This record gives sequence, structure tokens and C-alpha cells, in this order.
Amino acid sequence: MRGIAGALVVPIAALLVAGCAAAPAPSAPPARPAAAEDGAVGALFTGTTSDLGDHYCSGAVVDSPAGDLVLTAAHCVAAGDGTPARTGMSFVPGYHDGVRPHGVWTVTSAVVDPRFLADADPDFDVAFLTVQPADGAGPVQASTGGFPIAFDPGAGDTVRAIGYPDEDDGPTVRSGVTGRFSPTQLVLPAPGLEDGTSGGPWLRAGANGPEIVGLTGGYEQGGYTYDTSYSTYLAGSFVELRQQALQGPG
Repeated sequence: MRGIAGALVVPIAALLVAGCAAAPAPSAPPARPAAAEDGAVGALFTGTTSDLGDHYCSGAVVDSPAGDLVLTAAHCVAAGDGTPARTGMSFVPGYHDGVRPHGVWTVTSAVVDPRFLADADPDFDVAFLTVQPADGAGPVQASTGGFPIAFDPGAGDTVRAIGYPDEDDGPTVRSGVTGRFSPTQLVLPAPGLEDGTSGGPWLRAGANGPEIVGLTGGYEQGGYTYDTSYSTYLAGSFVELRQQALQGPG
């Protein structure tokens, strides 16, 4: 409804050289910026860098070792009719008014639970996308930061739900308090999350900044009215799904 994934090895002999200096310490990995709503949340477009086409869903960069992982709704990349998840679309983090502040990123793989692929089960409406630079260099998280996911978050959180309505040239932000719609679904009374906001994150305040507790999708693919939205509950098998995405295709 709301829219159509080296340790430094020092040879022992080197330590035995008379008068040798201490081995240099391993260099620290480059620091990544903190994830922010206006950078790590973006729009999914149907086309490529040269012709983006229309944006139709939303997503968010999530923290990962490789820095190349995006969370969205499964129905944004899979029909749920037994066919594989689609790839090749473009993710544009921080998109607004035609501006691409962090470049364009191509979706190269999508990991979706087989139960959604088979019959669009709303309890598994989650996808992890791997993205690669289409017009730049480096992992996307190095530019935007990445949100941590709060698996098994419970309910009763005040959240900011963010997504890109089809007819708008920038993101919509709505606030509300999450409730437990069912054991496998969260509900959010926050009017205004229109078509295209599917896959957009629900963010609560965490100890180290915003963290994801849900995403627009799930029941009725996010809801049949714009007054109430839903999210598949992020627990159980989704930890394993994320791990599968981290391991890469195959």
C-alpha cells in the first residue's frame, strides 16, 4: 500500500632485532559519521544514475561492518508471488528537491525471507539491501552514518517515522507512539505517511543516538489508510536475515 538489502601480523624475528623499536600499532578504521535523519534515510528510485525515474519507496542505511547495508520493506523489492527479489534500482540517501547530497547507490543484492517471497506474508515484510556506489566511492555508511537496529524493541516508544511520499520531492516526518497490534506487528497512529513511505524507518531515541524499532510496511503493506501505519515486528528471524545479508550473495 505504501510503496512498491587485517590484523597486523608482526614476525617474531622482527621483535628479536637488537635495539628494535616497538611494532607500530594497527591503524584505526576510519571514523563514520553519526546517522542523521536527513542523511541516512533516503528514497528508492526505479531507474539508474543517468535516469533515476520516479521514487517509489523509502529506506535507511543501517550500521554494518562493510557499511553498505540498507533496510527497507520487502514489498518494495519483491512481489511475493514466488519470484526472486528485484535488484538494480537506485537508493539516494538524503534526497530532496532533486539534490543528491550523498550520491546515488545501486542495489546489487536483496535479502528477503522466503516466506515473504512465497506469498507476501506481512509478518516478514523486511528486506536488507546491499548497495554499491553508482557515481562515487566508498561505502554509503562512510558518508551518511548508519542506524543501529533495536531488535525485539517492545512497544510504547515515541518514534519519528520518516519516508518519501510518491508525490513529494522530500521526506515526510511523523511522530507517534508505537503499540502492539499483534505478536508480529507494531502499529503507529501517525497520520500522513502516504504511498511511497513504505520501508522508511521508525526511529526512537537510543543511548547513542536514533535507533530503528520498525519500518513502514507489514500489515496491509503499511496500512490502507494514511491515519495508521504498521510495521513487521523486528525480532527472531530478522537477526538471522541481517546476518545473511552481511555474508553477501550465495
